[in-house]
Amino acid sequence: MPRAWTILLLGLGIGPLGLAQSVASLESQVLSLINTARAQGTACRGGGGGVALPPLRYDPTLAQAAKRHALNMGRVGFLSHYYQGMGPRVRVARAGYAYLRMSEIIYKGNSLSPQQAVRWWLWSPVHCRAIMNPYYQEFGAGLSPVGGAWAVELAQPR
Repeated sequence: MPRAWTILLLGLGIGPLGLAQSVASLESQVLSLINTARAQGTACRGGGGGVALPPLRYDPTLAQAAKRHALNMGRVGFLSHYYQGMGPRVRVARAGYAYLRMSEIIYKGNSLSPQQAVRWWLWSPVHCRAIMNPYYQEFGAGLSPVGGAWAVELAQPR
């Protein structure tokens, strides 16, 4: 196991066998917190939101696209919607998801806290409006434990 992973795992109190399950649990928490914000009708700074919305459904294809991007951001150490000249719309389409509308929200922090990531997204007007978009029906999240990078894909399916 690489040294960075060992240090991270020890710092989180996670053994090698529990890493995948723990990361999946953190990703699930992010999705749950996003649905809580939608159910509460979170108002966004600068306008938008403020109306209770139905929960988003988990989509494994969106989650796969989000996970790949989060892992690239964590591994390479960057925070951007673009990687190797490819943006979120192309990545999601190449993953096999057909959408009418979609957004990507990303976050990179000093911890793996789902609460911290969602709190930041809801504080940011553009990210909050993406979460509170009434057209979106499905989503998926990805976390890179190395680098603390998050990506969430939100979409209205075709």
